[in-house]
Amino acid sequence: MSWWSVVPEFIMAVVILFGPGLLIGVSAGLGRFALAALAPGFSVTVIAVSAVLADFAGIPWSIWPVVLGTFLCVVGVLLICRGWLENRPPGFRRSRADVRLWPVKWSVTLSVAAAVGLAAVTVGSRLVGAFGAPEAFSQTFDNVFHLNAIRYILDTGSGSALTVGAMTGGGFYPTAWHDIASLTVQLTGLPIPVAVNLVNVCIGALVWPLSCIFLARVVLGPTLAATWVAAVLSAAFGAFPLLMVDFGVLYPNFLGISILPAAFALGLQALGLGTAPGEGRALSLISLVLTLPGLALAHPSSIMALLAFLAPAALFRWWLSLRAGVRRRGVSFGSVGIHAFVLLGSGFVALVLWMTVRPPKEAAFWPAVEGPYHAIFEVITSSAIGRPISLAVMFLALAGLVYLLRKPGMWWLLGVYAVAGLLFVVAASFRSGRIRDFVTGIWYNDPPRLAALLPVAILPVAVVGGVELWKWGRKQALRTAGQWPPGRRRLFLHGGGVGLIALLLVTTQQGNVDVAQTAAARMYRVEASSPLVSSDELALLGRLDSHVPPGAVIVGNPWNGSSLAYALADRRSLQLHILGEVPPGAQLLYDRLRDATTDPAVCDVVRELKVGYVLDFGHDEVNFGDERGDVFTGLDDLAGSGAAELIDSQGTARLFRITACG
Repeated sequence: MSWWSVVPEFIMAVVILFGPGLLIGVSAGLGRFALAALAPGFSVTVIAVSAVLADFAGIPWSIWPVVLGTFLCVVGVLLICRGWLENRPPGFRRSRADVRLWPVKWSVTLSVAAAVGLAAVTVGSRLVGAFGAPEAFSQTFDNVFHLNAIRYILDTGSGSALTVGAMTGGGFYPTAWHDIASLTVQLTGLPIPVAVNLVNVCIGALVWPLSCIFLARVVLGPTLAATWVAAVLSAAFGAFPLLMVDFGVLYPNFLGISILPAAFALGLQALGLGTAPGEGRALSLISLVLTLPGLALAHPSSIMALLAFLAPAALFRWWLSLRAGVRRRGVSFGSVGIHAFVLLGSGFVALVLWMTVRPPKEAAFWPAVEGPYHAIFEVITSSAIGRPISLAVMFLALAGLVYLLRKPGMWWLLGVYAVAGLLFVVAASFRSGRIRDFVTGIWYNDPPRLAALLPVAILPVAVVGGVELWKWGRKQALRTAGQWPPGRRRLFLHGGGVGLIALLLVTTQQGNVDVAQTAAARMYRVEASSPLVSSDELALLGRLDSHVPPGAVIVGNPWNGSSLAYALADRRSLQLHILGEVPPGAQLLYDRLRDATTDPAVCDVVRELKVGYVLDFGHDEVNFGDERGDVFTGLDDLAGSGAAELIDSQGTARLFRITACG
């Protein structure tokens, strides 16, 4: 299968991710770029919330609950905004000057579109290079859950975050990404791995760059310089988006972090910070409220990252308000007391959320990986985790930090950079204990998860550095070309701008990103020694439907990839995830199925669980290799013991039918 052959299906994935949000954005009266950048966040909210409500209403999961949810959101936004939109701030109204200057506006629009296109092609080519083929899938531990969860949603007709966790015996699980992928499978008929890759390319190549550019335009204003620098830098980090489709894999985090810059920008606008005109604080707040449910149902840790990143900006805004109040009314209850109450109340709420929205303490077991000084060095050089130094990003970020130090009005952005750096340094270098658990337990104390958040904070700082360097260079160029004819001078400046963007693109695509793509690509290759499903095992799974009837249950060692029979071959496995709840009696099969001819208790469990087949993929387990040959031994030597007969094999991969139990 080639990537060109799935372009129509990719367009469908784009429609699913952008369509509902675009309709909602139009009803809210968003400007053109904000409409495109915020649409995915709105769409994720509609899709994920519709999945929960559809389950409560007993409606099977499909595109129709999304259509109904979109309609209700559009109506609600129109009702909420109607009176306010009739009295929009001046930035929303087209003036006669706008009409006279439409050719200039269209040239700007085309330039912005070209910047987005460049980012999409750059990031998309990296993701496509990592995946290799449309049907490839990640050979990692967590992918057993992610792929099987999509099949589970399709089978049960429920994509609710409150029910999908039952697949493994758990409770709440953020399913926004799985809901999007399952809709793509439903509407295109694609195999699950192909749909997953198309959705991930859409998220990484479109949602993430748009989100980053929107943040840059809010921080620095909707200038072409900020737009182009942000577009190039959105593709310049090995830590994101490539790390989240490599490590884990952490697809829910991948979706949440892709939306995070846009949500952060909306928070800044709602606080009255940033320089982007026109949207207004009220509309920004409404847009943020529409984005938050989707962000939470993509992954709750993304909400907490938003809280952490907005904290310096909110404190800065609080200080400005307090200072203005004291200057206006002096030191009084109205100027100081109310501000103190707001600060203490907000801090209490934030603390409660910080201590509540987190996984169980025993799940946050990831250790430190380096010393504090090296972790700080990786933040400064954008080289986490163990990636090569990104010289261009480092240079621009340092230039941005120097500029921001001289601009007290933007010190809140330094605070955001410091918060992101602190989170990573604590996770990567602090020893286990209460401090580490308090600061980074939300992210399982897992350094790669915090590394993936760094680009959200580093990018706007680096964009500041890039734009200021561009302004300085332009000023120097005008001195040189000041006496030239206007046409020649304009050509010189535009040519110089194109050359600098090309130079930035080339320098940021070296080393750091190359290594990240290479590392990810290793996990998407199906080979004889693949850690989860080998080429022989995949070939056997491809023939499973000719041997195993629908509805039959297969038992196998969930650690060796056999559980993926559910996602890849649409045949139910006894245990659908490696760490899923073991069904009652299943452990007896894992330990003693080969004794079925002599132990009646084994056959009692076989009949109770309706198990008819065994997938024997040996003892080569993901994350352990062949180190644990002493587990699941009851599935060994089934033919020799007379418990089952061999009905298909490919290399060392074998499929048995249980015969000892009638």
